[in-house]
Amino acid sequence: MKTLSRYPVIYLALFLSIGIASYAFIPIPLKYSIALFILGMFGLITLHFYQNKHVKKLKGIPVLLVLIIIILGQILSGMHRPDNQTAYFSRFIKPDNILTLKLVKEVKSSGTYANFYANVQQINRHSATGKLLVKIPKTKKVPHIGNTIRLLVTTTQIQKIPKPLNPFGFDYSRFMKQQGIYHQINLKSAAYQIIPEQHFNGLYRIAKLKTLIKNRFQKHLSPQAFTLAMALLLGERQTLSPNVYQNFQATGTVHILAISGLHIGILLLFLNVLFKPVKRKSSTLFLVLTIGVLWFYALLTGFSASVLRAVIMFSFLQIGLQSKRQTNIYNSLFLAALVMLLINPDYLYQVGFQMSFAAVLAIVSFYPVFNKWFSVKQKILKYFTDLIWVSLSAQLGVLPLSLYYFHQFPTYFLLANSLSIPLLFLILFLGFSLMLLGFFHLDFSFLYELFDRFLNILIATNASIARLPYSLTQNIHFSEILLAVSFVGLLVLYYFLSKPKIYRHWILLGSWLIIFEAVIFFENRQNLHTENFYVFHQYQTPVVATSKSGTLKIFQDKDLINKYLQKSLSLHFKHLQYDSLPFYQIFGKYRILHIDSLGIYRFKNFQPDIAILHYSPKINMDRLIQSLNPQIIVADGSNYPSYIRRWKTSAEKSPVKFYDVNTQGAFVLSKK
Repeated sequence: MKTLSRYPVIYLALFLSIGIASYAFIPIPLKYSIALFILGMFGLITLHFYQNKHVKKLKGIPVLLVLIIIILGQILSGMHRPDNQTAYFSRFIKPDNILTLKLVKEVKSSGTYANFYANVQQINRHSATGKLLVKIPKTKKVPHIGNTIRLLVTTTQIQKIPKPLNPFGFDYSRFMKQQGIYHQINLKSAAYQIIPEQHFNGLYRIAKLKTLIKNRFQKHLSPQAFTLAMALLLGERQTLSPNVYQNFQATGTVHILAISGLHIGILLLFLNVLFKPVKRKSSTLFLVLTIGVLWFYALLTGFSASVLRAVIMFSFLQIGLQSKRQTNIYNSLFLAALVMLLINPDYLYQVGFQMSFAAVLAIVSFYPVFNKWFSVKQKILKYFTDLIWVSLSAQLGVLPLSLYYFHQFPTYFLLANSLSIPLLFLILFLGFSLMLLGFFHLDFSFLYELFDRFLNILIATNASIARLPYSLTQNIHFSEILLAVSFVGLLVLYYFLSKPKIYRHWILLGSWLIIFEAVIFFENRQNLHTENFYVFHQYQTPVVATSKSGTLKIFQDKDLINKYLQKSLSLHFKHLQYDSLPFYQIFGKYRILHIDSLGIYRFKNFQPDIAILHYSPKINMDRLIQSLNPQIIVADGSNYPSYIRRWKTSAEKSPVKFYDVNTQGAFVLSKK
């Protein structure tokens, strides 16, 4: 793009991102990366003075600058890891410590627990840093955001967030690491004290203001409309109906449920109209008011990555407009990304940050191209064609990420967005107006009725489109290689559509299509020749399966399989088949014996390499090992923990490898 040569901030953001990402693969120890950074800066200054003195351009300066920025990314990533934080709380936790926490964000609750993110403030009377996931039983007194909690804690009560025990499932520990949280605590058996209200700070007042806003809307809106309003206005999706959320996913409009650039842009438009009289008297006061309200709204909605990116970008945009300078949207977008990554490098790994950034980048890139190719002059028709081009551009940008993370594609996304976005404009304008009127304790029933009706129309529209035939294509396999190739393809497509008459752009597009098809061919060929054997983790029920050519054959009754496990498997395999579990199986070079509650394991002429224990068989492990002499013994989640501990103790005395699915995760064998 032309902006790459005109705006160095794009280079800064890109190379900083490379440095942050490189830490995951080649983590340079913090002390060495800081030393390299200082050495690089010294070298850069030396080269700069040498260049000025001899009045000639040195080629080494840009290369050195790139290396310095990459090393800075390494430093930022390293500084956010607990191992490099001297005051991190896990270093000092000892039995019977008093831990002081401040609740900063409420997240989606389970049926029995209220869940919060909390900042650690003190251990005993010593300052400490770090974040915790706090789980509080709903049977106890549940505190609020901004509350400070003191609790007596032992080392066993603070636990690392566990990794998933099954492949293909959602990695919650990885997700929490992206939020900077590595540990959790359950207050079920802990004694804790909530600090009295007079000590509450501004964070509590924000939480209280949100509660007042929610109470006012809840009083006037129907239950379903209320939960959608809270998602659209305050970014709270915890109470949103799963059916409503799935309908928005199926129609490709789920992006409007996360407060992002679209919402902040509408809010800025609303503020420009609201403060127009102020602008006539003082442009400086107008600028302070609009940007101030944007940041207050970001605070009100919890400073999510998408909100921060949008508020930073639109703040720069507003400043540029008021200073009458030509503000480039690429510059604002990458500057917003750069500032966010400097604040918290973990934003780079968050799906919301990636998708919102990709959507906006695609819109500002492809929309002008589409508009140039298919432009209309009639105002009403132009409004709808603009919606189509914006929706198509955004969908192009997020398509590789959607396929990679969610393995699905919404067929009617153009129709759904063309109908939903105009409704969203009306809903947000009306919602912001009602929030503003609420601050002055003004309630207009007819406005709430209209607001409720618009919300229900939006819900009904997406539900109707989601029910259309083939509304959602699911179970799409999309690897990391395809993700990278697809983003290269978007760049190729941009150049091709911008200047289709250039011959080399046709060659470039054709070459990319050949590479894309080749990657798909080789991946499919590899899958055809790869077979896997699984013992999945599930409490009380054995789940054994084999996979081949995109089909997973599960040896269990479908109704007995956990719905979350079944859903994750259905997203990664084209077909699921079900069968009964045999007594023994042969998989490649391995002979596998299944031993159930009957405890029968002696079969004539069958000497197993692997013995798998199900349903807590009453067996003598020493005798079994002596009789079968297997290479591996596997215990799945259907066995009693006490039995597994006893079996493991016996197996450790022999050369047999003992594998506990409950602690080590799913047991997997592969053959090609």
